Amino acid sequence: MTNNIQNTEIELIEKKFNIASLLLGIVFIGLGVFAFIYSRSIDGNMLSSLMIFIGIALIGIALFLLIARRNNTVYKKTNSPVITRQLYYDTADFYNIKSAVENNDFKSIEKFKRVDEGNVQLYVLHSKDKKFAALQLLKYEPFDFIPQTEVKIHEF
Repeated sequence: MTNNIQNTEIELIEKKFNIASLLLGIVFIGLGVFAFIYSRSIDGNMLSSLMIFIGIALIGIALFLLIARRNNTVYKKTNSPVITRQLYYDTADFYNIKSAVENNDFKSIEKFKRVDEGNVQLYVLHSKDKKFAALQLLKYEPFDFIPQTEVKIHEF
């Protein structure tokens, strides 16, 4: 079959460096360092310890922003962030969902009942402004989800 949507390069989306995350991370590092320095001039162990804790928390948040949130995936045409979802369905609905995906009938997929953990997975990438969507249906076969359809891309 085809490559899994997670490994497929889609030309309509791109990864961009998140400048807001960088700037916010730098501000939080500055505030964290300030909290450490200010904690030395405070009388009282409890308040001083609280300032040290706040400094550690701010630096931890800053590291998260600088490492985990450094890139955004966006839809090129509208610069809208791309959201990734993995929807699970019951095996009984597999052929109906497969038919809907292959026929680009994405609205009919909404009528199928989702489950928490199922053997049928619909992997969806869509822009936040709802102008772009890419879908692929996968089915669980021993040890992994195997693609059952091509990656279907639709622009609204």
